[in-house]
Amino acid sequence: MVLLLILYTTIGTFFALGHHFLYETLSRHQTPAASLQIGPFTIGPTWALTIGNGLSWVVQLFYTLAIGGALVQLFWHLLHTRHFTLHEMDRVFSITSAFYTRTALRRATVLAVVALVFLGLGGVISTFTPPSLAISVLPLSQPCDIMTVDLSNASVYFPSTVLSNLVTHNLLTQSTMLPASSPCSSCTYNVTYFAPGLTCKEINISSSPFHPDPVGHTVLWNVTLVLNPDFNNNHEQIPIVDIYALSRAGSIDTGVFSEPQIIICTMKNATYRVTIDHRNGTSVTAEADIVPFVLPPVTVDVTNSYLAINQAFSEFVSGYVELVPSHDPGYKFHIINNSFVGYTRWITCDNLLLGNCTRNIDLVTTLPILMQNMGVSLLAGSVTQHNTTSSLSRVPDGRCLNESAVYVYDRVRLLAVYGSALIVTAICVALGIHSVMVGQGGIMTFSNLVYAIMTPGMFEISNGQELPQDTVIHAVGGRFIPGQIV
Repeated sequence: MVLLLILYTTIGTFFALGHHFLYETLSRHQTPAASLQIGPFTIGPTWALTIGNGLSWVVQLFYTLAIGGALVQLFWHLLHTRHFTLHEMDRVFSITSAFYTRTALRRATVLAVVALVFLGLGGVISTFTPPSLAISVLPLSQPCDIMTVDLSNASVYFPSTVLSNLVTHNLLTQSTMLPASSPCSSCTYNVTYFAPGLTCKEINISSSPFHPDPVGHTVLWNVTLVLNPDFNNNHEQIPIVDIYALSRAGSIDTGVFSEPQIIICTMKNATYRVTIDHRNGTSVTAEADIVPFVLPPVTVDVTNSYLAINQAFSEFVSGYVELVPSHDPGYKFHIINNSFVGYTRWITCDNLLLGNCTRNIDLVTTLPILMQNMGVSLLAGSVTQHNTTSSLSRVPDGRCLNESAVYVYDRVRLLAVYGSALIVTAICVALGIHSVMVGQGGIMTFSNLVYAIMTPGMFEISNGQELPQDTVIHAVGGRFIPGQIV
């Protein structure tokens, strides 16, 4: 009997560990994409849950068998150590269905607790182990065919229809042009690359190429492009092209306008770290840091590409917007505009007789952001002149986080349930083994109960009649004899 109790507990623990290792193997792995039909059986994404529930039932079965065996030994141990009336014995004998009776709780407390464990352990295991494995939609790292910006072997020149369309989109929408295709169904991925950036700062008019406004003219916007005179002295690998921008605002009614805000923006090299999200539509977030050029050396294609991108950007923001006196008596001024900026509403005049002209952007921050948007928009497609080269290249061993249905294992939950069940079972089994080792155990077969009852002492007090309920008995050596309540 001792070996049987240990064997039941060991087998239950073995299946519990098997359950754990099965779920551990499946954790964070993708579920089957479709159900598999094998004969009359269909194996779907929930097959692991079904197998897990089956294993938990096996664990429950063997732990319950072990506790049931211990319960029998404790029953006999109780009969060897205490005397009971037949009425009390009826309560003790049916303790697995009536552990709550007064006799069971007062005179067979340990047996009642073990009976409660025997009845409740299966419910605890079957209730708390199934949620240990769930199917959730989580980002899963998978190989992906990811494209990144690579200008090292790209033939990019200006004028270019592709670059012009790119700049037009960025200036009119003040947003990036999104990649046209996704390498995966619902995923996110990151790319890092070099592309042009801008740094801007305010300067005074004496440090700029601008001159005071002509008499009667009010310049609201003026942008010009100048090659940096310190290019050769600084030993830069790419020619530095400076963008000078001037803008102002004021009142047409009073003729009072602000002092012009003048900035200089210098093209720089920037490291772009971009996250592309294709989960709900397509969205892009990016960070750009200005960095010097480092090895490998900058190629002619990189130089030409940077200059072409900067030239395309500069051409669309360059030009002027001026107010000049109007010969129409209904207006004080009319607007002269030769800049694409006139379509962007960066500078607006609400009424050319009594209204105001307003600058709706901050030059120092807006132009670098627009150049950053253009750098990110390079991911939307190649901007080269011919199909023989491309400004995009594949990322070696590219990976993306693709939202997939995966198994998620709550190991703490499963191990806590099985660990608690093992501890409780081990305590019950230890009590049962103790009863056997002290010679006060027994078995509950029908033949053994008949043998235990048919003793000379029991025949003597029964005299062939039904024993009264207040008859006291106890066990000695596995057999019942008359006893007395002390």
